Amino acid sequence: MKVVLAQEQTNEKPVSGEKALSDGADIQGSAIPENVLQYERQLRKVQANQRSLASLTMEKHLKIVYEDENLIVTNKPAGVLCVPGINDKPNLLDLVCQHCDLPKESASSCIVHRLDMDTSGLVLFAKTEPALKNLQAAFRDRRVDKHYQALLCGHLPKECKSGDIHLPLQRDHRHPPFMRIATPRSEAAAAQAVKDLRTHGFKKLVKKRPKPSHTEFSVIDREYFNHKLPVTRVGLVPHTGRTHQLRVHCAAMGYPILGDPAYGLYGEANAQGGLDESTFGASLDLQQQITKGRPPHENSMCLHAATLSLRHPISGEKMTWEAPTPF
Repeated sequence: MKVVLAQEQTNEKPVSGEKALSDGADIQGSAIPENVLQYERQLRKVQANQRSLASLTMEKHLKIVYEDENLIVTNKPAGVLCVPGINDKPNLLDLVCQHCDLPKESASSCIVHRLDMDTSGLVLFAKTEPALKNLQAAFRDRRVDKHYQALLCGHLPKECKSGDIHLPLQRDHRHPPFMRIATPRSEAAAAQAVKDLRTHGFKKLVKKRPKPSHTEFSVIDREYFNHKLPVTRVGLVPHTGRTHQLRVHCAAMGYPILGDPAYGLYGEANAQGGLDESTFGASLDLQQQITKGRPPHENSMCLHAATLSLRHPISGEKMTWEAPTPF
């Protein structure tokens, strides 16, 4: 069975058998007491900040998969920032510069792409200016094949083996800086938010249009967390490169990624990607059991960039790198 999720805004032609999803309120907020929700969210903020401040070492955190004179490919552990951000926190880029003996002021010339802090897997850095330009063009023009693996809360229906998710994404004005599925209601709310902010002095604020987003998924296995709680191992291929695309699309299906601090249980983003609770998906009770079943120190998200394929930026040779999934 091939499942296709679609919205009118994607410019995709309707596909027979597609599942209609509608705009909704914060599902978690209506099912979990507000004081519990806020406590859990604040706790996660503190824990995430503590993880981002942890010191990094070359031996433990710089896992080189491939390197030549033009580029370096690393296997980033979960919980490690790719770049320092505005607060100059410990990050993978600094380790790469240290390894390549590059001055810190040249660090920005190495950045080709990045992964979220809680996502593990393959990250590529450039070592020369020509390599940087060619690699950035390859990512921009979608000439890069990326394959992810994830564990989703709950078992997808047995008849579901693969499918495509076509759901447009937009910035969530109610839950910044997160993303959500774009719907007519959310579009109207975003337009009003921009209008209100402009009225109060944010003159340069411009409402961004929702972007069509396409994720291909395939079921690898249906497993049991702690030998009793159902989870589904899936392969994910992002055919577009939107912010948090894989995480929002999985949440919108009703099966959030295990350990997702934003779009999963108690996350600060809009529950289920901003859509109404559907007739399928992982129940709130199941998600709570999975969360309680994880050891206190086991807070990483189960999303991993497992395979990366592209043409070498200088030689043009087809290159493919793989990193074993750690969960």
